[in-house]
Amino acid sequence: MTDFRFGRNVKPNDRAAVCWYHPWVLLLAARDVLSSLNQFRNRDERESFPLPLTVIDRSQRQPVAVVDAGQGAAAGDFWFDFIADTGDGGNATYAVARTALADQWVGDDGQVLPRGELLVLGGDLAYPSASALEYRYRFTELFEAALPDEPSYNEAGTALVRGQPFTLAALPQNHDWMDSASTFGRYFLRSKQSRSLLAAEIPQRQSYVCARLPHGWWLLGLDFAMTDDIDRDQFEQFKNLASAQGLQTEVNGQPVTQRILPDDRVILLYPAPIWTTPVAAGVYPGGAKRYQLLEGLLQSRIALRLAGDLHHYMRWTSEHDGQLVTCGTGGAFSHPTHTRLTTPPIVARNVTNASAIPASSARIVQVGLNDGRAPEQSRPFNKVNGSEYPSVSQSRKLALGNVTALFGGGGGFWQGNRWFAGVLAGLYLVSAGLHQLPFGLLWSALLFAALCLPLGWESRLEVSPQWQAWHGTALAMGTGLAHVLCHVAALAGMGWGVQALLVWAAPVGELGRVLVWLVGLLAGGAVLGTLIFGCYLALMSRLGFLTTNGFSALALQDFKGFLRFQISAEGALHGYFVAIDQVPRVWGMNDKPQPVWAPADRPLASRVHDQFVIRK
Repeated sequence: MTDFRFGRNVKPNDRAAVCWYHPWVLLLAARDVLSSLNQFRNRDERESFPLPLTVIDRSQRQPVAVVDAGQGAAAGDFWFDFIADTGDGGNATYAVARTALADQWVGDDGQVLPRGELLVLGGDLAYPSASALEYRYRFTELFEAALPDEPSYNEAGTALVRGQPFTLAALPQNHDWMDSASTFGRYFLRSKQSRSLLAAEIPQRQSYVCARLPHGWWLLGLDFAMTDDIDRDQFEQFKNLASAQGLQTEVNGQPVTQRILPDDRVILLYPAPIWTTPVAAGVYPGGAKRYQLLEGLLQSRIALRLAGDLHHYMRWTSEHDGQLVTCGTGGAFSHPTHTRLTTPPIVARNVTNASAIPASSARIVQVGLNDGRAPEQSRPFNKVNGSEYPSVSQSRKLALGNVTALFGGGGGFWQGNRWFAGVLAGLYLVSAGLHQLPFGLLWSALLFAALCLPLGWESRLEVSPQWQAWHGTALAMGTGLAHVLCHVAALAGMGWGVQALLVWAAPVGELGRVLVWLVGLLAGGAVLGTLIFGCYLALMSRLGFLTTNGFSALALQDFKGFLRFQISAEGALHGYFVAIDQVPRVWGMNDKPQPVWAPADRPLASRVHDQFVIRK
């Protein structure tokens, strides 16, 4: 439940993170998901975007008279940034925005990484679901407030970065689609006369992205919307781009033919890391996903697969299939790095869609968790040990915080996960009333099962793909039933304790005894029920399950960052993950108009946690 307040006086520390276990947040998120899915079933909004595909062409840079070597911007180098999963808590989002939008990043060892001329936003820009108010409160105001002092502009009013027009491109994720991507569209897809976000040039007109970069590099952003695949128009546009015929489009109002050449390199940007699902997930006999067909067309030209969605950083490498990077650290609560979504081996396969109707000889590429089948066709990706952020050991320790996490969270009285304790208190009270009915214990167990079993069922989706299906079901049902039994046992113990209190309260009369019964059950249910629920989340998270359900309760503000890329004059792609281990918790007004706020309790420190090079 967001307390919307806007402007300079509402500092980042006054913009509390989303309380994912607040009953009202859960209800609104469920409503928005169901509403969007229902609309999407009748009309795919992606099919309404204008064609042909808009190509953001940054392959030829505008000439600059003087290059400031002090900013590390060597002549011929092209810099761009990637930030995903931003709009949650104000402290984290603003810390990332201010670090990324500074004129340059300077490390303790003197390393200099200039600000990117292109900023690619990987989606989930506001939580819990997209709306004009949530975007403004959690995303746009924080990024606008982070802009550096005294920016320069060209004649068109576009901000300049080292003499080059600052450009924005964005890909929506599932939370951006919860209002049918209408808010996303107003910021990134619609032509407007007023000042654009961050005074940037935003040429994009489709929810999917195509950017041509210097030295034969391309960035293709795929939009899955509320499905798990790209739509037909999107596929056809990218297919033409990757084929010999090329794509007939316009650049700066001039008709051109754009084509990804055989020796070009491609960065594929996904709305979610497909490699955390089984390698053959969702592929039916005789059918293939369009994005897998696209990968089959691109083949060895794919140098990097990049995604947000999971709020951590991890990297994998392959001898033949490029690299995989998950980087969703732009401001949302941190995800673990030790769970079943992140530890199994990942493979790539080339297969032929042989049983398709009509018959097809098209080759598709599948990337995902190794299921142990077709080992002769599987090419492994190797996880880069030490790239995980937070580290695996930190991740396991953080999971234990779930024991008490549901007692806190939020800013004002009406905010916070603590209100989930009220839901559990109500369940305990109703269950105690059901005990008065025949088979009362059974009815109580069924009531708790309605809450606990769906949560346990989530763990079935995170088991190793090499497990048998019944193994996952047994895990989900077994842990879920154990959770139910713990609540039933706690209720029985509370019933005994309340009865003892009623004997002690006999002198206060019948009304007093009723009040003692009500208060005892509500208080006991709130405390015991929440502790049991928190212990369940902590145990399952520690064991490597319930990736989102467990860590969303923690609302971790730290372990944030973004990716900064450099395409050197030699055509190599250098990646730098800039990590912010601890974000400031208190901000004050800056002594300059921009950035608006400055840290007041600790320095805004960052470091390069991981770096890599992909040769052309």
